[in-house]
Amino acid sequence: MTNELKGEIGRRRKAAWAAMDTIRETTSQIKDRNLRAHLFDSTVLPALCYATETWTDNKNISISMRTIHRALERCLLGTNRWKQWKSGLTSEDLRKESEIKDPIQHMASAKHRWAGHVLRRTDDRWITRTTLWTPLNVKRPLGRPFTRWSDTFSRSFRQKETNWMRAARDRRVWSECGPH
Repeated sequence: MTNELKGEIGRRRKAAWAAMDTIRETTSQIKDRNLRAHLFDSTVLPALCYATETWTDNKNISISMRTIHRALERCLLGTNRWKQWKSGLTSEDLRKESEIKDPIQHMASAKHRWAGHVLRRTDDRWITRTTLWTPLNVKRPLGRPFTRWSDTFSRSFRQKETNWMRAARDRRVWSECGPH
């Protein structure tokens, strides 16, 4: 398993641009920032981040998703990289102007929500069994192991000295310790 997601990221990019095309005319006429941001966050962001809750966390994935999101954001604001550079605006300036959500935070909250759903299941579905499964008698390959889906939670809960699987089974505890 190589955790290769280039093809899927390309499909997410195409889906996000298709969603952007459906709202482009409307957003160009709307002057209210909050309404434009809400329209973008409710159509384009879900198309871009669809099924990302099942992906492993990876720096390359984050960079790719932020790059795609920035291009969509510039399109929403009616600018391009040349105009942005000429005006001396940074990506943070554009984010403040557009008031749209960050895709990485959206992905993290979706992943957190999905993990809670999976671990609270009691009907013994394959997704729960796969998540809880620990391989036996498997020799570890040389080098650094691939990032696993659950490593995100293990890393963040190690600091809190709590088992993330136990916390996920209690909805109240899980909602308190998630990304906000």
